[in-house]
Amino acid sequence: MKHVLQLLAAGLLLAPAAQAQTKLTIPPLSPATHIRQSFSTSYIDLTYSRPSLRGRVAFGNLVPNGTVWRTGANTITKVRFGEEVKINGHAVPAGAYALLAIPDAREWTFILNRDTAQWGTYEYKQALDVLRVKARPTRLAAAVETMSLTVENLRPASADLVVTWDRTQVALPIVADPDRIVMGQIEQAMQGEKKPYITAAQYYFNTGKDLTPALGWVDEAIKANPSYYGYYWRAKLLQKQGKNKEAIEAANKSLELVKADKNDVSRTEYMRLNQEVLAAAGAKK
Repeated sequence: MKHVLQLLAAGLLLAPAAQAQTKLTIPPLSPATHIRQSFSTSYIDLTYSRPSLRGRVAFGNLVPNGTVWRTGANTITKVRFGEEVKINGHAVPAGAYALLAIPDAREWTFILNRDTAQWGTYEYKQALDVLRVKARPTRLAAAVETMSLTVENLRPASADLVVTWDRTQVALPIVADPDRIVMGQIEQAMQGEKKPYITAAQYYFNTGKDLTPALGWVDEAIKANPSYYGYYWRAKLLQKQGKNKEAIEAANKSLELVKADKNDVSRTEYMRLNQEVLAAAGAKK
């Protein structure tokens, strides 16, 4: 009996400790999310919490018109730019900012603020604003239950930061200058030991630059490693310059070399790509 009582006492002592170790996790009403979207030569980073309607009306009700909003729920929404961008013509240095908004039926005001540690908008100070820009909202045909903040309409030098919630969508255009950055990187890289010859040539090809230095880079790459990849890019550059005879020679050399590739996928792909160059250069079948 004494032994039984001792066991019961030990159990009572252990019970609170066991209860204290139990973690209570409930579903958040406004789940937090983090998005990193590759953009230009770096990224746009978004950290925010996503409120839902749950039978309510978002703008003009839950979020009053004409008042500063955290652009989400819970703590402040944060945006980080990995490089300098322009918003409505204004330069915004790389770095992290609080993203706030003043919604209205006809026009929104987006705000970038230096204070990324503020919770909500209770401590918002307009003196710390980096930028204020206007944007026009559009009305959606159907209500969107959960608010989203996304990066849309991605192009090499531009994108839209888009808020969508309820029947409202509004976009903030972002513009970058990747060419300035890439050209600086190419200039620096060509002074190094491992020179990115073909990557630099591809950039010149894709952005419509003078192909004379690009062709020189590809020739240097071929000199170091006479690969089917190098000859393929030589053919593309020559064909774009209108030097079709030389382009055909380079494409045929690429086709000759690619036959030795043991990877069926890449061999098939580059045989097809070279045939496209040959067709564009007017090669006879």
